[in-house]
This record gives sequence, structure tokens and C-alpha cells, in this order.
Amino acid sequence: MRKVWAATVMAAAALTTAPRPVEACGGFFCGRQPVDQTAERIVFATNQDGSVTMVTQIQYAGAAPDFAWVVPLAEVPAVESLDVFPQLALTALDTATGPQFQWPDDPSCSPPVFAGGGPTSSGNDDSGGVTVHIREEVGPYDVAVIESTDPTALIEWLRSNDFRVNDAMAPYIGIYTSEGMKFLALRLQPDAEVSDIQPFRFTLPSGSPSIPIRLTAIAAEPEMGITVMVLGDRRYGPANWPDIEIDDNQIVWRPYEWPTQTNWTALVARGVDEAGGRGFVTEMSGPTAGIAEQVRNTMSSDEAQIAARDALLPLLESNTTITRLYTRLSPEEMTVDPIFRRTDGPEVSNVRMLARHVDGRDMCVSAPGPESAAASACDFAACGAGGLCRVVEVAGGTQPVAACACVPGTTARTTFDPSGRPTVTCQDLRMSFLNPGDRTLPDAPPLADPCATFDCGPHGECVPMNMTPTCRCSTGYVAVGAIAGDGSRETTCVLPDEPVPASFYDRRVPHLPDSLPGGRPVDVPPPTVEATASGGCNAGGHAGRAGGLGGALLGLLLAVRRRRRS
Repeated sequence: MRKVWAATVMAAAALTTAPRPVEACGGFFCGRQPVDQTAERIVFATNQDGSVTMVTQIQYAGAAPDFAWVVPLAEVPAVESLDVFPQLALTALDTATGPQFQWPDDPSCSPPVFAGGGPTSSGNDDSGGVTVHIREEVGPYDVAVIESTDPTALIEWLRSNDFRVNDAMAPYIGIYTSEGMKFLALRLQPDAEVSDIQPFRFTLPSGSPSIPIRLTAIAAEPEMGITVMVLGDRRYGPANWPDIEIDDNQIVWRPYEWPTQTNWTALVARGVDEAGGRGFVTEMSGPTAGIAEQVRNTMSSDEAQIAARDALLPLLESNTTITRLYTRLSPEEMTVDPIFRRTDGPEVSNVRMLARHVDGRDMCVSAPGPESAAASACDFAACGAGGLCRVVEVAGGTQPVAACACVPGTTARTTFDPSGRPTVTCQDLRMSFLNPGDRTLPDAPPLADPCATFDCGPHGECVPMNMTPTCRCSTGYVAVGAIAGDGSRETTCVLPDEPVPASFYDRRVPHLPDSLPGGRPVDVPPPTVEATASGGCNAGGHAGRAGGLGGALLGLLLAVRRRRRS
């Protein structure tokens, strides 16, 4: 089966921002809260002629000259299909298909009331061993589709066209060139700004939807959310990854926050970890007719909403079924590209029923304030497969927060949870491809050490991960994350309220496949005893994975002219 490849970008140090609110409400495009504000999003739409149209979200924070985006493709896309896609349309489809949580059907447990451009040219030429299939200006982008059997020649072409590819990335590019893949490369045009970045759309002649996530490990944030929406003639599911199911009775929730906070995304992250680092949850699968009708009936004079309606409606009207899949993955889990195919199965509602009692805790009797909260901060955290969650009190904080102990071979990195709040995840030390003293290009100056001015506290050691400071805490200490007043990330090692079991530190990270080299050699001593402790990030812990890691994320930001501490 020929594969179709598409991916969304994540910047190595990018902060993903929530979609901008719409001034005027146009029905379907009314402002709604996305399920995962930090997730990468991709839409596959199958066409009657066998082609597949893809819409990929591009998220980036940094200087416009530093932006670049590269993704492997099985075929050359139709040049007339290259176009930008309204972010509003992608956001609206995401929120319309995402999980909705319904309160328990209990009179004594009622929710509180809250106030509240077309291409310009094309060609096919050979340039120094690299075939340039397409070179276009599309919206704010300078677009190229290139191919070479020689990864060195392809890298040199990218470098000569200001795509920043360092030596650590070469083996990963070589994987895809050896498979005969083409590469779609985007840069912002010289007069474009970062605010001009929009989702990108293109169509490949044939194939099955798939995501080239192996290359993404070079630039991925840990525990990154991925939302995949497939429009077709029937339900779709992962062909080579498990289809994970989450029991509604596991959903912990806080009734006195709006929108109601649940641990849904954390449950998905733990489910993927327990499946060996691979897996998607089918969050919704059903007919497109109802969504298309909502879009069709959108009445608005707002130009952005009209453009979103006109872009989204043809995709919905030409397909009878939409399937939404979701996962959360870390760089070390990005070892196998997921493929999606038609599958049998019933419709899946995106409405999830909240249970009043979860693990013996009554969610409905919780009152505002930390003392009476039935839910723990660790219920909503995902420390990763190599982490264990513990609650800590933070000076000046109104309620306890989640912190993570990390197994040997990993380090704690402050990132953002799906709601956009700072959190900590344990990241594999091997997955650092840019380190102090390295050069982004052979003739570039050596990179400075971001840990020179970073403080993990007296019980932690700063370790740079892709030029972002992280903290390796002493035994018994956990890492807590925060955002400083200047927007930079802070990570500090502190004592938890509940001790970390000594046996936790006998766990080790799994081996990486030899075909996917790690960025940094790490020497971790063998455990002294057989690991017996449970891992995971729930307050009670979850079992660590026994098998090899697999699966994960989307596109790759190759332009790294300068890395900033974030």
C-alpha cells in the first residue's frame, strides 16, 4: 500500500498559543475552548479520484527569518492544490469533534452557574543532485518540493536555501531518502511576518493517511498532543498502532472550574505509555452531515468566518464520515510512523459521561479551595513513562501542584499541559540533538551553554536538552515547573509531600532502535535490583513500559539559526 505522508510542525522551543477569539459570533465559528490548546492538528480528506487532501497546522514562536518547515512525502503534490487554509476553520472543526463532558444525572450534583493565494509558477529541474519538483510562492510561504537519493546533496540544498540542518539531523533525513521520499519545504517569504503563518493545504495523488513522526524526534516537546481528523466514506483507525480505549469511570473532574477541568488528556497520555509508547484514542467517529449543516447555516458578515466556511464545507460535503483520533507522545517514542486505514466499528460519540464517584471520591461534594478538593493535582499531570507524580506545596501558591520524579537516564523539562499551564515531564536524555559547543551549521559559531545562568536549586543539576535548560534532581527530589515574569521557563527540584519509593530509581529507559540514532550518548549504570515499583504519573503510579518505545509526532522545524532559552 502506498503511503501518504503529512505532518504539522512544532518548534523546538515554541510556545503554542490559544487561537485568537473571534470578534463576531457566526454560529459554528463561535468561540469555543479547544480540548488541547498545545496539540498539533492534521486533517486528511479522501477524494473520489483516490487522492488525499491534507491540511496541516503550523505552530511557531520566534523570529520570522528563523522559520522553516520540512515534511517527507511519498509523492509530489498537485501544484494547483498548494494553498493556505484558514486557522479558524481548523480550530472550529477541532472543537466541534472534541470530547464534551456531561455532568452526572444526579439532582444533588448540578453544575454551578458562571457569568460569563494561488501558486504562481512550477517546474521540474535538477540542482546539484537534487530534483526540484516545485518551487512556488503560496500565500506567505516560499514552497519547494525536492527529492534526492543522496541525503548529503539534499541537506546541502536545504542549507544553501537557508534551511538550518545540523549534523545530528542527517541520519533521520537519510532514513526517508533511502525510502524514496520527497520533501515539502516551507519558509516565510522575506516580507512576511510570523503573524502571517497559516495552516497549509495540499493534495497527493493517492495513498493511505500516515504521519512521518520519526524525523520529528529531533525537535519535539515531551508529551506532545496530536489530533488527527480523517474525512472519508467510513470510520478510520490506526493500522499499525493500538486503538486505546479510556473508561469514562476513570475521568476525574473539578466542578468549580470553567470550563470543567478533567483529566482526559492525562488519561490518554498514561494509556499510550502503558501501550508501549504507541496508540491512538478514537475520540469521535460519525456522519459529517450534522457538522456540514452547522457550517452551511453559519450566517456572518465577518470575512474570516466566511472564508473558514467556504474552505471547510467542501471537505465535509464530499465525505460521509469523520473520525477524530488523539494521542500524546514524547521524542523517544517517535520510532514508528503511524498509518491510518478504513476500519469496521460503530459510531463513537464525543460526549463523555462524568461519574459522580471516581475511585471512592465524590466529585460533586468538592467545594472551591484546596482543602476540600476531591481531585489531586497529580490526577491531571502526565510525567511521562519515566516519571512518577508527587504533590508539592509552592510558596505563595493557592493550591498544591504536581511535580515529577524522573528515572535515571531522564531529566525534568518544564513544558505546557493541554490547558496551556506550565507542567513538568521527564524527557529521555538521549534525545538532545543540539548541545553546547555544537554548531547549527559547519561554519556557524559554537552554541553557548543555556545552563550557565539557569538554577535548578541546591538539589538539582541543569542539563541542556536541545538548548533548553532542564533539571536532573537528586534522589528523592521532584521537579516543579513555572513560568517567570519574562516568559522563560523555570524548573526547581524540591522535596515532595509524599516520599518517592527508593525502588522507583531502579527503573531504566528502554533501548532505542539502532535505525534511529539518539542525539546524545548517555551512560546510565545498571539498576542494583529488579525494578518492582510502579511508575506513571497518577498519585498511585502506573506501571512502566516493558517493551520498546514506538510512535509519535508530526513535522519538524529544521531552521534553527539561534536557539533561545524558553
